[in-house]
Amino acid sequence: MIETGCKFSEHLTSHNEIWRIILGFLSILIIYGATILTFFYGLAYLEFNTWYVILGSTPESLAILLSSFFPIWVGLAIVNKVIHKRPFQALYGPSQAINWPHFKMAMIFLITIMAIGEVLSQIYFRATGTSSYSPNMIANLGVWILWLLPISAALFIQIGAEELFFRGYLLQTIRARGGNIFWAAVVPSALFGLGHFDPETYGINAYFYVLHTTVLGVILCLVTLRLGNLGAALGIHFSNNAISSLFLGFGGELSGMTLFSWQIDPKSPLVAISMISYIILMILIYKIWTRKYLDRLLIKV
Repeated sequence: MIETGCKFSEHLTSHNEIWRIILGFLSILIIYGATILTFFYGLAYLEFNTWYVILGSTPESLAILLSSFFPIWVGLAIVNKVIHKRPFQALYGPSQAINWPHFKMAMIFLITIMAIGEVLSQIYFRATGTSSYSPNMIANLGVWILWLLPISAALFIQIGAEELFFRGYLLQTIRARGGNIFWAAVVPSALFGLGHFDPETYGINAYFYVLHTTVLGVILCLVTLRLGNLGAALGIHFSNNAISSLFLGFGGELSGMTLFSWQIDPKSPLVAISMISYIILMILIYKIWTRKYLDRLLIKV
């Protein structure tokens, strides 16, 4: 049974004052920041190469990097219990549980869309004689298979932390006290987008990446409000990051488990065009979904 979006925050009837939201927001950042600083200072004290972890260019370092998002889960649990007087599970929605059928269907849908996009991209690359990928972990397939489940679990920790914070805590807490879409969805999504700003890797395309991530964040907020549960947002986010972390990704950073690496420069105009195209595609898909298609699929599961 589908949970109606208008009821997403109805279970949060008290302890949503502005001071609580601000204090909760800052507390989560402090808990996360203090834990990460302590962790990396500890690595430095032990004369461990911290860049090895930050780059995520091996399965081991990628697992550590993704798992480093776990303190956000801890911060959210503490803030919800102490400041807002509610259980951690309330972040999932009124049912206080992840809707796994929503997760599954959203995941399948996004993988299908990205597969279609990949086919179209390969048609273009072959027509222009451009080489798009180079082998990465495909040459060490046994190691890749060995690390597949641990990395998938670490990936869920990473995407879960972001979804629970932006689409769980901020979205529903602000919404519960009467905040409109701008304050509940757009502002948190802009913060989410700015967190992906990386001019060193993407150059001018870093701005398009922020826009791309912000639009995706807003859409995830709207999907969550419509369905009344974080399941679909978690499924979309997980499948998106799994594809870029386990199958097709840029070389260098976060490439510890990708089977193939892009040979295209992240700063190239082609990447900018790709990001803009995906922004348009995401908006179109959401508009179609709100009218008839995906809603029906999700209701049936």
